[in-house]
Amino acid sequence: MDDSRAWTEAMLEALPPTEHDFQEFKGSAWLEDEGLVADGLHARLSKQVSAFANGAGGRLFIGIDDRGAVDGGVVTTLKTDTRSWLEDVIPGLVEPRLGRFNVFEVGRSGPGSAIGEGRAVYVIVIPPSTDAPHMAIDHRYYMRTAGKSRPMGHVHIQDVLRRSQQPTVEVVRLAPYGEPEVVDDDPRGPKTLVHFRVFVANRGRTLARHVGVELVMPRPIVSREVRQRIRASPEFTPLTQTPGAITVFRYHPAPIFPSQEVYVLHCWIAVHSGNIELIRGGARLVWRVYADDAVPSTGSVEPWSWSVVRHAVIALEAQQKLFG
Repeated sequence: MDDSRAWTEAMLEALPPTEHDFQEFKGSAWLEDEGLVADGLHARLSKQVSAFANGAGGRLFIGIDDRGAVDGGVVTTLKTDTRSWLEDVIPGLVEPRLGRFNVFEVGRSGPGSAIGEGRAVYVIVIPPSTDAPHMAIDHRYYMRTAGKSRPMGHVHIQDVLRRSQQPTVEVVRLAPYGEPEVVDDDPRGPKTLVHFRVFVANRGRTLARHVGVELVMPRPIVSREVRQRIRASPEFTPLTQTPGAITVFRYHPAPIFPSQEVYVLHCWIAVHSGNIELIRGGARLVWRVYADDAVPSTGSVEPWSWSVVRHAVIALEAQQKLFG
């Protein structure tokens, strides 16, 4: 479940219209009553937060009815600013406090939008919590079962407690490092090499003894120079080439303690005239983090989100116009 990108109305319209263990729809009246916070909202929201955090995580959509249709949305000015208020109130709705979640505000997209003026649909994304089990306001623990949030039994609570004994290692930073390197002696045309580094952190309560990071990159942005550098680096196992992709892997040489953040690998991508459209179109670097016997964590980033890549593309296009 990749929720690193902000939600749009088009994404809401593409949702399957059914609720399940990872998806719950609530109409606008569930949160808002004529411009005010609806009575009992804290208790209702607390139950949903507890259930998603204690389970495998999921998404709560507010402003979508039971049929999966946008119902006009919630006013954006509850408690001055609805999104900010939700971000402030959610952590304290469960015990222990919720540490990780996202709130997305999806506003009106234009004429014909199902979302009203001054209104929005709110998407609350809650990942599985390493601090679980979380107790709701009513002093019960909840979990998602058959598309509903239901009280947990003793056996379920024990299962969640055992889950907290596994390390939770995630990528916390993947970003450019240093200045880009311009290569202008290639007869096929100039290119810019962008160097980046990857850091991970152990968000769990348990020592991560064995950690490895796998990085999958689209083949067109991994030039010959990049492949040569990867092969020459002592950090990596031999790179793997599959149709359309290059994969590198590094085993971290030391255990990672709870709350510790460490550097784990570095790499490059190449920006040139042959891959500009791919980069503009959303090419992604995808990672998987393996830690002992825990479920691998995954994520991705678009190089286009880096200003250094956008500047490289602009410079290459300007050079093409000048000499083309």
